[in-house]
Amino acid sequence: MEDIDRAVDAVAPHIQEMRQRMIRVVAAFFVCAVGMFYFSSDILEWLQTDLDLSLNALAAYEVIYTQLFLAALLGFLVTLPYALYHLLKFLEPGLKKNEYRVLRNYLPLFIVLFAAGSLFSYNFVVKASLQFFYNLTASSGVEAVWGLQNTILFVVKISALTGILFQLPIIAAVLSKAGFISAAQMKENRAYFAIGILVLAAVATPPDLITQVLIAVPVIGLYQLSIILVARMEGVRLL
Repeated sequence: MEDIDRAVDAVAPHIQEMRQRMIRVVAAFFVCAVGMFYFSSDILEWLQTDLDLSLNALAAYEVIYTQLFLAALLGFLVTLPYALYHLLKFLEPGLKKNEYRVLRNYLPLFIVLFAAGSLFSYNFVVKASLQFFYNLTASSGVEAVWGLQNTILFVVKISALTGILFQLPIIAAVLSKAGFISAAQMKENRAYFAIGILVLAAVATPPDLITQVLIAVPVIGLYQLSIILVARMEGVRLL
């Protein structure tokens, strides 16, 4: 019983610290989400102009649901660096100096690569896909009436997927440092990776070749870049 009491006393300060940090993060998210909701109408108007589309509400609640979704999503994205900072500070006492340094250095890169991947996808993949579908519909003599919620979800899904896939160099570097992969192994399995990415793009995107290729090609290029990065970390030269 005394051992349990000592264990509880030892863990209690960490639980209290975690609770305080979570309260700060949730409060920051709430403030950001409310702020984003205030501008959600302007954001929807800008999206339609930027995508060159006229979206339609197909249900009475669709506009408010979409505004709430955008507010929560943008609030989360704005709060994410602050949340990662608190996560890193919470983990710091239990990490070795080199482990903390690796996390501290890679977390900003995670945010940068996610933003770069999402912006790339929005500007080149999403817009090209929507234009393709619009032209295909028009060429069939059918009037395009696109729902607001489904179209916004499509934009977010493709952009977020590409942002996640752009984390490949970080994942490769971390796995290499942990000794799980090597540049030689990555080079040997390059063809399997390319097939896997093509399958993932086919499953996660609409059934059109343009969207799949626009996602797969840059990610395959990032895989090659990851091989070079891992090889430099290992101090080897690729043939």
